[in-house]
Amino acid sequence: MLIIYNLIRFFLYLVIMILALFNKKLLIFFKTRLFQKISNENFLEKDEKSILIHLSSVGEFNLSVELIEKILLRNEKIVISVMTDTGFSVINKKYGNNKNVKILYFPLDDFFALKKIYKKYKIKKTIIIETEIWINLYYLAAKFGELFVVNGRLTDKKMKSYKKFGWFINSSLNRVKKILVQSEKDALRYESLKIKNEKIKVFKNLKYSIKYDILSEEKKNKYFEEILDKNKKIIVCGSTRESEEKIWLEVLKKINKKNEYQLVLVPRHLERIKKVEDEILKLFPRESYSLLSDFEVWKNLKKTEIVIVDKMGVLTDFYQMADFVFVGGTLVNIGGHSILEPLFYGRKPIIGKYFQNIEEIVNDAKKLNFVEIVQNEDKIINYLKKEEKINTKEFFEKNNEIDKIISEIF
Repeated sequence: MLIIYNLIRFFLYLVIMILALFNKKLLIFFKTRLFQKISNENFLEKDEKSILIHLSSVGEFNLSVELIEKILLRNEKIVISVMTDTGFSVINKKYGNNKNVKILYFPLDDFFALKKIYKKYKIKKTIIIETEIWINLYYLAAKFGELFVVNGRLTDKKMKSYKKFGWFINSSLNRVKKILVQSEKDALRYESLKIKNEKIKVFKNLKYSIKYDILSEEKKNKYFEEILDKNKKIIVCGSTRESEEKIWLEVLKKINKKNEYQLVLVPRHLERIKKVEDEILKLFPRESYSLLSDFEVWKNLKKTEIVIVDKMGVLTDFYQMADFVFVGGTLVNIGGHSILEPLFYGRKPIIGKYFQNIEEIVNDAKKLNFVEIVQNEDKIINYLKKEEKINTKEFFEKNNEIDKIISEIF
């Protein structure tokens, strides 16, 4: 199997290298990953070994920080392998000066590059965050030590594609010592791929262990002075998808007759900002909305009924100042984005009926009445007339199973 896989890769390399001669971006991408410097200088002592943590990008890194910190507290050395440039940059910003951490680009499952990494850094354990199946990585991880999948998740769609390559996938996954999955459904999906039952264990999502940033009072005051109206009820719609802004704008039009509410729209993708503006102009005059960037350019800009956040990385700021929070991808059939951020800040998230991607967390929240599921505009309007405070400290403490996960690995 391994020989066939690597023979296919060899011929793909030839094609890619020819294409890379005419594409500088592609050439840089492959060069940084396949020919990066693998140095043990000032990292491992003579008898030390290390742990490799492989993740795809920023999202997986964010939910792995507490896991990494717990492993570092055990006086372990960690090699972090990441696929994307953004992920590399974010990880380097946090751990670039930590002498116990090495940060590498994932070498695209190249057998020889990976083998060099395993030998140079004497890797004894490999931890894959969520489910990335790389044939050579799984083979070498099991050969040189122990392999673990943490926060494993399998969607029906991905499972169907894996079944097309059943033998490759089954033999790779069965090299894993333990697969620690997010839910019972994930466990059943892994079992359907003929993974030995004793390898699979269910733990709560690693997202419960994330320590989200808390806004300083100074920064909060700045938002309220310049952008947000503290005399109004602030509705923040986070990670919205196409058609969801339209629903919330219609809700605002109906409910805001006495100018009691301010709506903050945070689209999931910034390239949709123009479309969001077009939706607003169908119902409201131009002076009713502003972009977040407008406030950064113009001083003493008048506060508006609607604010569009056209900047990345500030959604949690707005969650902390909201009276109501809607989490996008749930009123349209996307499957939902994380509701844990608003919950962490004590805001009860409003979501639609499409929450299949976050089902386990929603079910945990439902048990304590910590989530509001709405089916239509009338349900949204009725809920916005309420005032509801929740205390989620115990919710996070109860569902944070990071120590149990660590004990499975060590």
